[in-house]
Amino acid sequence: MDQHEAFLCRFLKHQAEIRAFIGSLVRDHHSCDDVFQEVSLILWRSFARYDPGHSFGAWARGIAAKKVMQSWDKVGRQPVPLAPEAIQAVLDAYDRTENTSLPKADALHQCVERLPETQRQLLHLRYADSLKLDEIAGRLSSTVAAVHKALTRVRARLHTCVERRLAVGEA
Repeated sequence: MDQHEAFLCRFLKHQAEIRAFIGSLVRDHHSCDDVFQEVSLILWRSFARYDPGHSFGAWARGIAAKKVMQSWDKVGRQPVPLAPEAIQAVLDAYDRTENTSLPKADALHQCVERLPETQRQLLHLRYADSLKLDEIAGRLSSTVAAVHKALTRVRARLHTCVERRLAVGEA
């Protein structure tokens, strides 16, 4: 894989997270988009200096934090929304989340794959297709109460499965 492909793989994986980080610090939607574009260019141009032994997300958020503070310096007359210490706290929170969310996601994926087809179909209708309970009931020729009960049971089963996998370190 060449450097361009390596960058794209990492960037696309973390794109939403980088945008969310910037959005948590920059309230104006248009300003957030502008900062995100600038950060994306900086990441692209400086990717050769990225150390693959470290988290791409953390590296990108560090650059984004600096860019956000620079954008606040440009407006000058407006009060700075957050102190640098607050931005560091947000960075630390993202880092903690990044380090713990992947095992949970892996465990959840493995648990979903072990579900019977009917339960996977129910989850797909609810979460992938974003259907409401009455719409699912109509598709499955069932009642809303039955769909609700089935989803509750599937969620409980998934929760138990994920907790077990994380406890034994299988994920």
